[in-house]
Amino acid sequence: MSEHKEDQARFWSVYQDLKAGRISRREFMTRAAALGVGLPITLFVLNSIKAGGAGAAPLAQDAPTLASARPTEGTDGQQRGAGGALKILQWQAPTHLSNLVSTGTKDSLAASLVTEPLTSYAQDGTLVPTLVSEIPSVDNGGVSADLKTITYKLLPDVKWSDGQPLTADDVVFTFNWIMDPANQSVVIELYRPISAVEAVDPATVKVTFKESGLGWYVPFSGSYNAAIYPKHFWDGKDATAANDEFRKAPIGTGPYVVESFTENDQVTYAVNQNYREANKPFFANVNLKGGGDVASAAQAVLQTGDWDLAWNMQIEQSILVEMEKAGKGKVYGSPGTNVERAFFNFSDPND
Repeated sequence: MSEHKEDQARFWSVYQDLKAGRISRREFMTRAAALGVGLPITLFVLNSIKAGGAGAAPLAQDAPTLASARPTEGTDGQQRGAGGALKILQWQAPTHLSNLVSTGTKDSLAASLVTEPLTSYAQDGTLVPTLVSEIPSVDNGGVSADLKTITYKLLPDVKWSDGQPLTADDVVFTFNWIMDPANQSVVIELYRPISAVEAVDPATVKVTFKESGLGWYVPFSGSYNAAIYPKHFWDGKDATAANDEFRKAPIGTGPYVVESFTENDQVTYAVNQNYREANKPFFANVNLKGGGDVASAAQAVLQTGDWDLAWNMQIEQSILVEMEKAGKGKVYGSPGTNVERAFFNFSDPND
């Protein structure tokens, strides 16, 4: 039996032990991690079954430690805008910039330079505080003992790009906006487990779930599914008109503001002068150009050097290696938390 099949068999065995109640959720997570199974997949499995004998509801002591520090490496002495212009070829051009209605990564990437979530994912699946001062946990009082109430403390002195302060009311508004069917948010199912989102005070948000669960962090986390929207942008406006306006020129707390946007073609960005970190962003402006095809995008970076970065190079590795020999650029990739598809074989892997 190959090593890969052996690992599949071991994970199957651990899964069966969990279902039968022979091990706790915590033991399942520990053993899955030892087999190299990523935390997002482990939590997906945990949340998709009701394990007999392991307790009707998850317990606080079984909640994983998900926190990572906000990355700062390589930014000492950095000056805002010192990097000049960054030119990105995203051959799948964005059609709009409203993250919570994005049906494709091409739109989410374009929007994520402007809008931000409460927490983000690191490469290993742990959480990084973005618009909050710390990741909620049982120890810091942010996660209740029954895993039904989560308290977020907003990062102080965060401003929207128009100078207005970020408050808990914006988080409440975002939840209500998502749950309004008229807005056609594509992430509404991720937020249905929530019964209420409340502003305890301007800097504190309380999220209450209908049932206990280890996936309490899923809502409001990640660049693709959890952008916070500014309440004041919609105040006094027709909701439909405001939605259309936001799709083209969103207001955010992120490092950039939209200078110009041509649907299915190009977005240009300038520095958000109200961004909370004085030495960021490194690039003074960004040009995200769409259209064309994947091969020409790769050539523009690897062979001619006309562009700085091209995304999603879905062509054969051997072709990319040949292009790389021109010495103008480098092909790279890194593991991420955005799992596009996962297959689980729940039959006997030894058959």
